[in-house]
This record gives sequence, structure tokens and C-alpha cells, in this order.
Amino acid sequence: MKTLLIATEQGGAGKTAMLCQFAHYLHRVRRLRVLVIDAAEPPCSTASLVRGGRAVLLRGEKSITQSERGDVEAPGFWVLPTGTVPSLTLGLGDDGARYYANVRHLLFVVAKLADVCLIDSPPLPDLRALCIESTVDAMLSPVQLNRESLDSLADLINGPHGVRQIRAKLNPTLQFVGLLPNMVEATSLGRENARAIETQFGPWLIADPGRPGGYLRIPRFVAVRRAQAEGVPVGEIVGREPAARRAWQTMLACFEALTAYLRLDEIAYDVEA
Repeated sequence: MKTLLIATEQGGAGKTAMLCQFAHYLHRVRRLRVLVIDAAEPPCSTASLVRGGRAVLLRGEKSITQSERGDVEAPGFWVLPTGTVPSLTLGLGDDGARYYANVRHLLFVVAKLADVCLIDSPPLPDLRALCIESTVDAMLSPVQLNRESLDSLADLINGPHGVRQIRAKLNPTLQFVGLLPNMVEATSLGRENARAIETQFGPWLIADPGRPGGYLRIPRFVAVRRAQAEGVPVGEIVGREPAARRAWQTMLACFEALTAYLRLDEIAYDVEA
């Protein structure tokens, strides 16, 4: 099972929407078994995925065992809010060692359930997010192009709890996929901020295989917000919202590139098998 943390240092970057739409893509288009672990507060990924009826809600480790035995519906798409797992709580004064161990245990337990596990978390450097980052295979960081976000990226990468420190001290095999500008707006300010991120953090942007010299980015699309409100993939609202077609095509190209970078295209699974 491949584990991917989607994390940011600030809210407002569209992290949850990106995670949910990527999860829909991996299950619907790539036909993989997908588990979303929702450690964020509030658990918005859980709310969206369950609202649309696409994912089955798991509650605690017992429900995971029941799914493996076939005692509950097994569509190959699940969401597990960590609030239902008693061991995944962080007590006052907790140094994170117990939480870290329990995250590792949970990922071991769910390893046979899914091909891909996407994890939503509180913003970094929350101790829970750092513990999760220290256990996963890969991390992706969506970023909104504004001055506040740009100011936080140096800490995300080079800070005392940044990616480089986590790889050096706790998780040497961590693959940092990179920074993914999200909800990009075609305004003069948006273009100015894009130039700033290219100048300051160019090596951490994700190369776009479809645009030589370019990098992956997702524009702001109203269709994404509407799909999230319904808990469905953007592709499912194309029939009644023609403007959603461009949004879905753009996201498909981005997700296909991410799938290749994460080598998820090497996983073969037939949902109907």
C-alpha cells in the first residue's frame, strides 16, 4: 500500500478538495482500492466523501477488520476519520511518541485493505501532522499563491520541522513530491505571486510533462466547489454543467502526472474482481 500525506502549513489552499478529487480519480479512473484517513479538524474529507455515497465510512480498527473479512460493504473506497480511533488522540504534554507508534500500527493494519492511502491532516507543524509525515511514503503540498502562503513555504521545506529535517532525522525514505499551486487565479496579483514562487521555490515545483519547462498547477474552478458540496468527482457534473468539463480535464492531466510520479500506475487492481 502506498501512503501519501497531503499537507500544508496554512489553511485555504484547497487541500481537502484536492485530496477528495484525487481519491475519486484513483478509484474511478485508475480502479484502485483507496482509503482516505482523515486526521484533519474538522474532518471535511469525511463529510464530502460520505455525503456523496462514494466511500464507505469506517469507524475504528474494528470496522477495518470487518471490512477485511467482508462483514461490511467493500466498494474498494473507504474513509476513516481518526476521531473514531481511540488510540489516535494527543494528550496534554504528549511528546508524540505514542501517537507516532499508533499511526504506524494503523497503517500496518490497513495495508491489506487498500492499494493507496491518502491522508488529510491538521496544518503543519501540528505534532500529529509531523508524526504522520514521519511514517508515510510520500508527501504533497498544495499551495495557494498569496503572500502569506509564500512566507510559510521556507518553513515547510527548510524549517526546524521541515521536510528536509524530517527526512534527515525521522523518515529518510520520504518522497516529497513537491509544491502544487492550487486555485490559481489569472490576475495580475496571481501572476506576480506565481513569479515569486518560481523564483524562490522553483526546484520544489512539480514538472508538468505536458508543458516542457512548466510545472503542475490547478486553476480556481467553481465546479470543484460544487462537486465537493455534492461529494462527487468533478467529472460527474459535466453533463449538467458544461463549464465543469475544462475543470475535470485539467485535473485529470494533473492527477495523471502525480500518479506517474508516485508510481501508482504500476499498481493493477480490478474493482469488480
